Amino acid sequence: MAIDYVLALSCEPQSQLGIGRLVNLHRTRILARSALAHMREDGEARSPADIEVQLTMRKPDGDSARGVTLQHLLDEAAPLDEVAGHCASCPAGLPREFACHRRIRYPIPEHVEAWLMARLPTQLGCTAGALLVRGLGEFGWDGAPTAKLRANGTTFFESRAPYGVRWQGDDGLIEISSDQLFQMMFMVGNLAPTHCLMLALFCGVIPHDTSLHDLKDKDGRTRALDASSVPTEVDADIEQLAAFLRTLAVAARLDASILIDG
Repeated sequence: MAIDYVLALSCEPQSQLGIGRLVNLHRTRILARSALAHMREDGEARSPADIEVQLTMRKPDGDSARGVTLQHLLDEAAPLDEVAGHCASCPAGLPREFACHRRIRYPIPEHVEAWLMARLPTQLGCTAGALLVRGLGEFGWDGAPTAKLRANGTTFFESRAPYGVRWQGDDGLIEISSDQLFQMMFMVGNLAPTHCLMLALFCGVIPHDTSLHDLKDKDGRTRALDASSVPTEVDADIEQLAAFLRTLAVAARLDASILIDG
C-alpha cells in the first residue's frame, strides 16, 4: 500500500497513455521488478515466467486477489517501453524514466513524521508562519481524515499518535499536528500549483522568510523556486517524503498540478 502521486506535465507519455493508465502500468512494473530483485537477493534463480505471486487489491467494497507470474506483470507493463524514449526530454528535467510518478509507502515510520514536522517554521513571525496560521483558519484543516486512518492500527502510520508543533501567537498558543500537515498534502485532492507553492514554503523547501512580494511576483517566485533545495536523504523512508517536497517546488515552478492517489 502506498500514496501514488504524479507531476502532471502533459508530456508525450502522459498524453499517449493517459495519466491513470501510466500510473497503473508503472506501479505494476515497480512491483514486479522489486519482487524479482528481492527474490534474486534471496537466491531465487527461476525465470520470471516460473515465479507466481499473489496480488491483493484493497478497495472500499472489499479485497480482490489474483495469482500471476512475474513475467505476466512485466508483460502487462510493456506499453511503457513504447513511450519511454520521450522521458529523455522531460519538460521538468526529471532524471529517469517515468520519474513524474513516485510512491510513498505505508506505513509511514514515526521518525519520518518527526523529520517532516521539524521542517515547519520555528516561529510565526515569518511569511511561512503567517500564511500557515491563515490557511489553518480559512480552510479548516483539522486533521480528521488523517486521524481516521491513524486509528486503523499501524496500517498507515507507525505512530499511534501524531507529532505536533506549538507556537506562541498574539492570541495564545497555536498548534499544528502531523495529521493536519498530511491532510494538507495528501487528503485535499489534487494539488494546484499555488497549493504546492504554499506547502513548499511551509516545509522550508524555499526559505520560510521568503517575502510575500516575491511569492506574488512571477520573477521573484521563479528565483525562490529555482534556488529551492531539499538534500538527498540517506534514510530511504525519509527520502520518499523528501522527493515529494522537491516535486512541490517543481510543480510550482512549472505551474503544474500534482495528482494524488492515496
